[in-house]
Amino acid sequence: MPEKVKITILCENSVPYPASGVLGEHGLAMLLETDTKRILFDTGGGMTLLQNAKVLNVDLKNLDALVLSHGHYDHTGGLKALLQNYGGCLDIYAHPDIFEAKYHLIEGKEPKKIGLPWTKEELEDLGACFHLAREPRKLSGGVLLTGEIPRREKEEEGTIKELCRQNPDGSLVPDPFFDDQAIIVESPEGMIVLLGCTHSGLINTLKYAAELTENEKIRACIGGTHLVAASKERLGYTLKELEKFNVQQIAPCHCTGFHAAFIFYQFFKERFIYGSAGIVFAFG
Repeated sequence: MPEKVKITILCENSVPYPASGVLGEHGLAMLLETDTKRILFDTGGGMTLLQNAKVLNVDLKNLDALVLSHGHYDHTGGLKALLQNYGGCLDIYAHPDIFEAKYHLIEGKEPKKIGLPWTKEELEDLGACFHLAREPRKLSGGVLLTGEIPRREKEEEGTIKELCRQNPDGSLVPDPFFDDQAIIVESPEGMIVLLGCTHSGLINTLKYAAELTENEKIRACIGGTHLVAASKERLGYTLKELEKFNVQQIAPCHCTGFHAAFIFYQFFKERFIYGSAGIVFAFG
């Protein structure tokens, strides 16, 4: 279990005030640093990762691993630039489905590609060393990757029909997002859970994290919650379930949406902070 944990938001849709020189984009990336490991979680959309890392004095040439939360472009778009900057073999942990063709259906327009912009082979030529699995994995002492997240909460059932994947026959079907994963960092005060987009459902994700760690307390929950289009009922259910975890700090961002973030702020008060690019969290 790490004694000290530091998390730096490198890419996110917004930037904090006062301005620090970092830029915002539609995407998410954060750096997890423990006593022994430096793990990058996602790479943003491709426009701000290296720029913001430079402004924040974050060395992206000294990484132990990269974790990809899922295969959408706003989490994988910075991968090519990262590998070119890294200049060697980088271990990348992800789900096999990240390479599936993914689309956003927009009425009256051609389906928009929203998947990983490059092939596995193209990225391997740049130094990517992929470790693909569906199961939970230990990344280091006290740091876990969830693998596929079970969908058990009735209130979180269903998919967003506009977000699709392509079948082998070329047809488009709603994406079940089996590739959606989260990182869990164990601490004496409870779990620190890092979220990509939480397509599996926030409560599904946190309950599975509690199951994997046998710990139902949450020290911090940081990242995208995909509640941007959530109903009043869904938000009420989410808050009720979150309170059972005794959440000490929550930092939603990215795909959470303004309305859901405001509801979180009203509910959690001083336990809330918005996870903009440039924000740093320190524990221990």
